Amino acid sequence: MENRVTLLGVRGSIPVSGEAYRRYGCATTCYLIELEGKAILVDAGNGILNLPRELMEYTEMTMLLTHPHLDHLMGLPMCPFLFRQGATLHMYAAVRGGMDAEAQVDALVAPPLWPVGAGSLPGVLICSTLPETLRLNTVLVESMEGNHPGGVSVLRITGGGKRVVVATDCTITEENRSALTEFAKDCDLFLCDGQYSQEEWPGHASFGHSTWTAAAELARAAGAKQTRIVHHDPTHTDSFLDSCAAELALTCPGCSFGREGEIIQL
Repeated sequence: MENRVTLLGVRGSIPVSGEAYRRYGCATTCYLIELEGKAILVDAGNGILNLPRELMEYTEMTMLLTHPHLDHLMGLPMCPFLFRQGATLHMYAAVRGGMDAEAQVDALVAPPLWPVGAGSLPGVLICSTLPETLRLNTVLVESMEGNHPGGVSVLRITGGGKRVVVATDCTITEENRSALTEFAKDCDLFLCDGQYSQEEWPGHASFGHSTWTAAAELARAAGAKQTRIVHHDPTHTDSFLDSCAAELALTCPGCSFGREGEIIQL
């Protein structure tokens, strides 16, 4: 297996649809990280429905949940892997609002919001609390707390001599900039929230996200080899993101807006 990352969903807040979103994508956050023979899912937005067919042959997979807001968890009840008899999905999530990982899932799939509980699916979902350091065979997962309403886990995943950092739904501030820069230092791929433009920022500063300019500046300071800005606002069409791409690349060479379905070799 190659060391690579597949962006299964890069939209933020809510899924979108239509021709205006064809190239950057419509589905919410889900990333497939393949390192040293280990396949790890980050988040379970409805992008999880784009899970590659070949991964259906696995008997076990791991999912890391950054936080349980609906756009990052809505795809779990229809996760194709959990519809396979004999499949086991190990999900790790930090305690949020006094609820552990299992309680977070139960809140999503309980009637009347969803008719089928996780325990009724053919596959098995095992929920555990995400520790600060987690070993998955030879892959190391480290986490730090980000700045987002209700909390969020910023993730650093290392294996096969490669390192991927995921900082979605995290406001970059003067207080956390140094810690985030150090956490992402020299990573091979940085997936960073940049939902808003500088012009939009004054009306959205308390929403728990960042501008793509701030994300690109952080990536440059960290020395990230490749960067993809993710969690695109649902109002940002292909043409709008295209119009901002040149400015983004000037701020940080090797930085671009992530696209649903994109495969990034590490």
